Amino acid sequence: MEDFSYINGEGTALRMAQKEMLQILIEFDRICRKNNLTYWIDYGTLLGAVRHGGFIPWDDDIDVSMPSSDYKRFLEVASHDFEEGFFLQNQQTEPQLNMGVGLSKIRKDGTLFINDFDNFRICYHKGISIDVFEVVDYPNVSQKTWNFFRKRIFKSYGFFHYNPSLSLKNIISYFVFPFEYVLFKGLWNLLCLRRKKERTLSRLERTPYGYPTMKADIYPLQEMTFEGYSFFAPQNPSARLRDNFGDDFMQIPSREKRRIHAKFICTDTSKQFVN
Repeated sequence: MEDFSYINGEGTALRMAQKEMLQILIEFDRICRKNNLTYWIDYGTLLGAVRHGGFIPWDDDIDVSMPSSDYKRFLEVASHDFEEGFFLQNQQTEPQLNMGVGLSKIRKDGTLFINDFDNFRICYHKGISIDVFEVVDYPNVSQKTWNFFRKRIFKSYGFFHYNPSLSLKNIISYFVFPFEYVLFKGLWNLLCLRRKKERTLSRLERTPYGYPTMKADIYPLQEMTFEGYSFFAPQNPSARLRDNFGDDFMQIPSREKRRIHAKFICTDTSKQFVN
């Protein structure tokens, strides 16, 4: 087994950030259990739980998914159920960030986490966070059909929710993508009309990869250990991971394929100052 201590060994900035994320997840889990809300660890977090018993060593985020009805209830209760020091960030709480639909972040006050998409011209919370995805149900279409619509809807919607650079291509995209989004989202809705919805995944606008998983492989949820704590997970995690990452999800990727999102991490901004 490879020694990953050079990546996230005790005392490294990444490991300290992972511990902060874990505390956010524990608080999220507390609120969900208190209010009988359904969620499960997902994407790289689920992969880490299965393959490593915790974080993927080079991972610097946590992902959880919630069915749409539970996600909406969570947004209602979170404002008064969070302990002090946590902030719920989404399109409603910080509209200037322009996050869009289907995603909320739970930020930890007094921390800082900077990645490629952060904009220092806009004032918003930039603390260490976890991602909470709203998931919806989908019909059992072929992967080819799914990928055709997913790529076009994700790309056209996402263009307006990040910070595209000023270029001729992006100027053209500014006029083309609204039409493309409406067209393909409309066609997708027609395709789904009156079809039985047996699969589930995050909104198409929030899905850069993966394929919806059969609901029978998600429910009933089980509890799984992640970093020594018990959290909810799909009842068939292997099926979920195959849909997201392919059949070889247990293989450790080569070093050049290990991606860290953060450009700068600070777990305690009270200790930072400028003369």
